[in-house]
Amino acid sequence: MADRIVDESSGRIIAHDVRWARTLAERSKGLIGAPPLTAGQALVIEPGTQVHTFRMSYPIDVVFAGRDWKVRHVVRAMPPRRMSKFVFGSRFVIELASGSLPEDVQRGSQLKLVS
Repeated sequence: MADRIVDESSGRIIAHDVRWARTLAERSKGLIGAPPLTAGQALVIEPGTQVHTFRMSYPIDVVFAGRDWKVRHVVRAMPPRRMSKFVFGSRFVIELASGSLPEDVQRGSQLKLVS
């Protein structure tokens, strides 16, 4: 079974098809050259404290979470050719299809990785 990311307060599945980018090459490439994510898909960059959408042609929702999976910062519909702020304390960056992140997921929300 694939990893899933769940919002602990609501029990809602944020992503059911999770890919990981852990090596320098994977983190550097990210979603560049990839087709847009669909609802339920996510790319988790680890470690991650900042992302960009240079060389991308579509917006994405971005969640920065600490080691404990507590949300530290959210960027909704981050457009192409942008750089996020540096998020101190972030360990995981979750990139999702634009518009797919539920509105109630915000700073302080507790997420959980389920394998």
